[in-house]
Amino acid sequence: MGKRNITDEEIGLIKAMLKRGMRNDEAHFHFNRQDRLISPGRIAQIKSGKYGGDVAMADETALDQFLVESQQRSGAPAKSARPLGPDWGETFEADGGGGFRVRGGETDTVECKLSFRMNPNRFAEVVKSIAGMANNKGGMILFGVRDGSLLVEGLADDEFEKTDPAAINRALASSLDPVPHITKSAIRIDGRYVGILTVEPHANAPIIALKMLGQDVKEGCIYYRYVGETRTIKPGELRHLIAMREQRAVAEFSRRMMGVATGAQATLDLETGEVKGSAGAFVIDETLLPQLQFIREGDFSEVRGAPALRLVGDVQPIDREAREKARIIRDAVTPDAVVRNFLKGEKVVEPLHYVHAQAHFQRKWLPIWYYARSTGKSTDHLVEDLRSMVATHPSSRNAVVHRLRKTATAYKNHPGKAVGLLAKIIAGEEAAASTPSERVALSNAIMGLPDGYGAAEALKPLVLDMLDKTGEGSAVRSAIYRAACRLDELMFG
Repeated sequence: MGKRNITDEEIGLIKAMLKRGMRNDEAHFHFNRQDRLISPGRIAQIKSGKYGGDVAMADETALDQFLVESQQRSGAPAKSARPLGPDWGETFEADGGGGFRVRGGETDTVECKLSFRMNPNRFAEVVKSIAGMANNKGGMILFGVRDGSLLVEGLADDEFEKTDPAAINRALASSLDPVPHITKSAIRIDGRYVGILTVEPHANAPIIALKMLGQDVKEGCIYYRYVGETRTIKPGELRHLIAMREQRAVAEFSRRMMGVATGAQATLDLETGEVKGSAGAFVIDETLLPQLQFIREGDFSEVRGAPALRLVGDVQPIDREAREKARIIRDAVTPDAVVRNFLKGEKVVEPLHYVHAQAHFQRKWLPIWYYARSTGKSTDHLVEDLRSMVATHPSSRNAVVHRLRKTATAYKNHPGKAVGLLAKIIAGEEAAASTPSERVALSNAIMGLPDGYGAAEALKPLVLDMLDKTGEGSAVRSAIYRAACRLDELMFG
């Protein structure tokens, strides 16, 4: 092996960061410097064991001390931004005076702004730019870069850093339809903080302004990003967007008709109320049929962003046997529903919703494998799907990705009472918990079940009973949820 450009101590720390659940780019931030650039691919190699596989992982105490010292050196939260590296070389370049500027200037995919503010008048121009980029081929808005000179000056305050991506998404949802997809990130260039909003091209363009916003956004207007400016769309570009939308609609209609022709999708006869599909058929009562409504609910279909259709009403199957098997689930996808459906073995209609929903919960320990297996999709497909989402809680989305990649686990070996309870469970003895402290200890014991334990199914009623006896908001609930996650891993992971 050739000489390493990163020390064994640093490799050990990187391994500890990845074990703790930090993303590759978060670990990369701490070791990439202008005097020693490290490719982001190096972190991936360390993670896979292809680089530094013989180096021991640092312990938790050493990692905690390193993170504190790193934060003190930077003078900012450790995960707030990453330094300029090779991946940004195409965007920024040295200006010859010791600073940096945007390479190539403002284009149809790059816009520069010196400051960031969420108040309506100041944010209106950003909303307009986001709409224009989403209607074209996407792009990014750089905050902390002076328009005109294109010099990187850095943001003067921490408003961008403290702004929740969910707040930005809410502002867009109230101003534009359909809602553009954006990602919030940041980098440090020569010690200067630069905020970035990355805008994805929208599959259902054109995006239209819903209301007046400041002096920049006018109700009913369609904005488009041209080279160096965002303005009301011209007829040629509008015709192109409409033509592309029509092509997608025809392709989607053809796909659905092919599904009906091959029996992969069911059909509903609105005159007779009969629903037919390859798996069978059922009939909706003719007195109920006129009362059924089709309600548009965005982002609930497997094709993200497409509207979903939902039947409202009681659907009765044809015969008694089928009626006993039919189950209509009306509950919203909540953290409690995710845990209870797993513990009860309930088959949900759309398991993919239960995977996606976990990117929008603050709780990070919820069963995932039970639903992932039910989708019939590969782990790679689910990970790519999650990473392309605009998540309300990105840290929760990243936690789900780590668990699907098996770089994070609900397994945890607790000391104290949990040790004796774990031994009893493994020996097949009964265990019970009547007080909150006993429920915590029993949950901790379940977290310590080793890989290969084969009686996880038998413990589900016990965990469900503990959950039923625990009030909402209790700290005990977190331990019970993680215990359910460990059973989920043992049974389906």
